[in-house]
Amino acid sequence: MGFLPRLSVLAVLSGAFLGGAAFERPRLLPDAEVLPGLRVDGEPVNGALSATIASRAEAVLSRKVHLRSAAGDDLGERSLRDLGVEIDPEAVAARARRLGHDGDWLTRIADARRARRGEIDVPLSPEVDAAPLVALLVRYKENLDVPPASARFDLDERSVVPEKPGRYLDAYGAIGAVARAAADASVDSVVVPYAVVEPRVTSDFVRSLDVHEVLAQYETYFSRSGDQKRRGQNIDVGAGKLNGVVLMPGEIVSFNSLVGDRSEENGFQKSWEIYKGEMVEGVGGGTCQVASTLHAAAFFGGLDVLERLPHSRPSAYIPMGLDSTVVYPIVDLKLRNPHPFPVVVHAKTDGNKLTVQLLGAGRPVKVTFGRELLDTKPYPRKVEEDPRLSGDRVLVKQHGIRGYRIKRTRAVTFEDGRRKVETNVDVYPPTTEIYAVPPDFDVSKLPPLPGSDDDDSSPAPSAAAQPAAAPAADSDVKFVDAPGAHVPTSAQTNPEKTFTLTR
Repeated sequence: MGFLPRLSVLAVLSGAFLGGAAFERPRLLPDAEVLPGLRVDGEPVNGALSATIASRAEAVLSRKVHLRSAAGDDLGERSLRDLGVEIDPEAVAARARRLGHDGDWLTRIADARRARRGEIDVPLSPEVDAAPLVALLVRYKENLDVPPASARFDLDERSVVPEKPGRYLDAYGAIGAVARAAADASVDSVVVPYAVVEPRVTSDFVRSLDVHEVLAQYETYFSRSGDQKRRGQNIDVGAGKLNGVVLMPGEIVSFNSLVGDRSEENGFQKSWEIYKGEMVEGVGGGTCQVASTLHAAAFFGGLDVLERLPHSRPSAYIPMGLDSTVVYPIVDLKLRNPHPFPVVVHAKTDGNKLTVQLLGAGRPVKVTFGRELLDTKPYPRKVEEDPRLSGDRVLVKQHGIRGYRIKRTRAVTFEDGRRKVETNVDVYPPTTEIYAVPPDFDVSKLPPLPGSDDDDSSPAPSAAAQPAAAPAADSDVKFVDAPGAHVPTSAQTNPEKTFTLTR
């Protein structure tokens, strides 16, 4: 057969096809919203398209999957909606409506035939919004995340405590797993991965450290007798958590992060501590002494003190102005190493003494601490009736201490002769004197508050010290200190007008 005859045959066949398609066009491409037989997420569209989409979307979003971490931690069962899965009904409807309506009419007819055979299924194309997923997983991170532990220098044993990698629950890393569960109904669980966090200081680096020089050292003393025994044990624990920590040049460290939660699970015990201006029994009493001793060493070692608050009263174990209160997790002591070499913290207890040393490759600064007493404020008294008491027996729940306002100065002298002076003001509120008395007790038997109208002594000027009140000599009242109520020291009740210390 020649070329022209062949061309004629093809024309006839094409004409027949086009003619047949044209004949079927009204039947295959009716004037309807979607093609007959079209499916959405496996469900035929029988009725309104929007209703079918809404039905299938709800089935997907309400489907529950089991959530667990890569380490096998059970995070419970959650709906895909709770995990941030979203479906755009308008976008799904637009895709469905385009079929049979867009493109040339031959393509549209082909799509119509496939739809009639049930071969076209419009997917819901779910997407994952990270915000709900992250918000959900943040609740678990506090218990499941493990911070990396840098290698430490055990200076007493002259050995290295190896580092440990950390991990954190990777909420963003779980987005892909959630998307797969939304796209495949056979997936009934979502695994949230962990991201590994390498420690900043390795064992090899610690072994290479030069720590021959003592930048600064500070000692404080404490008791282990009677009700102070557990407080002393807390000081042991707190010092142990600081010992061997390496501060890299420019690094910021947090006392709360290093020592951790003051809980029995973290090694601390119940002891006396200051809470809302009064002595109460709580877990971790004594850690403030560890923080204060570290602060004093850092102060004299020339470290930058970025965050620090004084106590609500002068401390018996350290001069006013050198203390630092800490309350996990909101009140912290934060330090930065400004030196060009790493600094190692050596914290240890020996009997009743707590020592914190800062060690490094040199001693680039000499520091002087200066304190000036600017003002004092009288303390108030609170009297509480206690039915367990009788006669003239009075329980001293808390001794009063005047409030103080002091000016702190740190003069830093560098090796090249440069000098830097830093000043600020600390305020110590008055400590309320608290007596517990029997019912119907005659409060006139209590000693007058120092500086009051009933006090025979002359009122002290604003910068003078206020001694603790003492019972009258002819009083029959028997004063007994309650547990945790210790008589203030002279440094607390009668501080020097000016105080200077160089180390």
